[in-house]
Formats: sequence, C-alpha cells, structure tokens
Amino acid sequence: MRAEPDRTWERADSFVDRQISRERLHVWPFGTSYPIDVRFLILDRRHDVPVHRPDHLEVVIFESGKLAYEVENDCCEVGKNDIIVVGDRIRHRCLPLSRSQTEARTVVLSFLPHTVHQGAPLADDFQYLMPFSTYGSVVPNVIRARAGLSREILDLVSRVRAELPGDDEHSRLAIRTYLKMILLILVGHCSEYSDARAAFGRQREARDRLAPVFEHLHHHYDEPIRVTDAARLCAVSSCCFMNLFKEVTGQSFVTYLNGYRVAKAQGLLATTDKPLSEISLESGFCTQSYFGMVFRRVTGMTPLAYRLESLGGDPATIRPQ
Repeated sequence: MRAEPDRTWERADSFVDRQISRERLHVWPFGTSYPIDVRFLILDRRHDVPVHRPDHLEVVIFESGKLAYEVENDCCEVGKNDIIVVGDRIRHRCLPLSRSQTEARTVVLSFLPHTVHQGAPLADDFQYLMPFSTYGSVVPNVIRARAGLSREILDLVSRVRAELPGDDEHSRLAIRTYLKMILLILVGHCSEYSDARAAFGRQREARDRLAPVFEHLHHHYDEPIRVTDAARLCAVSSCCFMNLFKEVTGQSFVTYLNGYRVAKAQGLLATTDKPLSEISLESGFCTQSYFGMVFRRVTGMTPLAYRLESLGGDPATIRPQ
C-alpha cells in the first residue's frame, strides 16, 4: 500500500461553497480518473450557506469543533466523532453555533455510486449502497459519537486516500475494497434500526423481482432491449417496472443500461486494440457517434481519451471529438 500523503486542510468557504450551483446542487469536482475523493475541510461557518443537495454520496467524520447541522428542515448539533452520511437525495447544510466557537475540522469522503460497481450495480452492489437511501429517511443521517466507529472508518478512509488518484487497476481494486468495508459498517449501523431492516427487506424483494432483467442484461447487453421487453421479463407492467427499477437502482432503466454498456466498453478500451466502431457495436450501441456521446456523458471523457489514459498517456493530447 502506498504511504498516506500529508493532510492538507482546506477551508470550506474557499473549496466547497463555490461548487454549489444556482439550483442548490453541490457538484463535486472529481478528477476524470476515478470518481472518489478525500478532503480535509475546515468548516469555519461565518456566513449562511444555502440548503443544498449533493450530486454525489458523502461520509463526513468530525475530528474536532462543533457546528449546527440542518437536514430536511430539522436541526441538531454535531461535534467530535460524529459521522454524517449524506445521499444524493438529501438537502442539508452546516451553520455556525456562535461567533466564539472553535472551528470544526472534518474528513470528507465523497464518491459516485459507480465507484462501487464500475458502471451498473449488480447483486451485492445494491446492498452496499442501501444506506444512502435509508439514512435521512428511516434512519437519522447523523451517527452520534462512537470513538471506535469513527476511528475504524477514519482508518479505512486513510487507506482510500493513500491509493488515490486510482490511476491503475490495482489501486482501483484497493479503493473499491476499502470503500465497501466502510459501506458494510454503515449497513451494520442501519441494521440496528427495525425500520431500516424492514426497508432493506423491501429492497431485497424488489431486487428479486428485477432479477430476470439483470440476468438478461448480463448475457444480452449488446442486443436491443426496450422498457417493454424488460417489464415482460419481470412479469409486470411497464409503469410498474419503471417505478420498481428507479426504487432499486436510483436510475431510469435507460440510464442504467447505458451505464452498464459504457462499463463494458471501458473494459474493451483498456484491454484490447479493437477499433472504436467495433467496440461500440460489441457494447450494444447502434452507432459510433451515439456511443461517443453517451460515453462522454457518463465518464466525462471521449472513448479515445479513456483508452489513452488507460495506457498511461495524457488525455490532454487528444483533440476534441
């Protein structure tokens, strides 16, 4: 494992606040290599920050200081060893308690779901991500100070940080492993609540109902498949299927399918020298131009730039396509 780099503390008002859009969406500036980041943020709140929703998932561990925390119109106080778990459907913000308060220092793990599942979740991937649909709805998203729990998660976050930027397959595998260990801890905490256990049970039933379509995609992702085809595989109406699919994956079927196909294309781009036209067809895209558009929307780069980066080159040398 790589040695952990020195901590660099950043003030939230110079890093986080400027990322909040006019639509009150907090857009995290992930690098193109791997959508996961660890930051050490000083939350010295001296002015109001608008209530906002993240476009990513967050685990925030308080190392020192105190703040007021507002989440979905409820307020509480957070401090040392408290942990905040934030899904991309939660509206929240931190606020000052007083002018004389000690600045709060936090370790923030931010990531996109496909860090866990590399494009499209299958099987156990859903269970790892379940806390983010449960915290804030049936389970409080503030985990009150447990020194042992915060130390355990901090240790794993440090291991993730040591592997960043995740620019090779070995480091990405290590990052996914440590991240899943963190998520497993959060699942265990959720399971202490009866309402969460009931929610997990409903999610498992929904996943089982969708199992035929996931199995079909695994073997036939390169073939055309419509929503009506997928609904028929699950023996439900198209409307019921779309609602069920969104509940389980957090995505529309088309978005999920495109993500799954892009993940397959990434593997081919990184491990073969096949031309882009051939990869687009093997991945299930009807044309190379549509493949390029979807790939860029999902990954933030063109297929050619991704291939070059996978080979250790500089994507900046690729001309815009």
